[in-house]
Amino acid sequence: MLGNRRCKINTRKFQNDMTTFASRDDVMTLFVHLSYVTFDETTNEVFIPNQEVAEEFLNVVDEPGWDGVIQALRRSEELLRSTSVFD
Repeated sequence: MLGNRRCKINTRKFQNDMTTFASRDDVMTLFVHLSYVTFDETTNEVFIPNQEVAEEFLNVVDEPGWDGVIQALRRSEELLRSTSVFD
């Protein structure tokens, strides 16, 4: 999603709390509630609405315990840079 992509989610099973997460959809639905991502009701997709929110998301996961996420984000950035036709 940091590369302006969208992600389809199912919001119907969300438990409406901040401690019970059974799936990726639960986490993404919580992010919608916290306004880290925006939900498109017509496509059931989430996306990061602007660069400021993307940067804040990176700040949030740049904490101990998020190492795997940070590594994946760095690899994604490297892949985007190496395959970009817009350089």
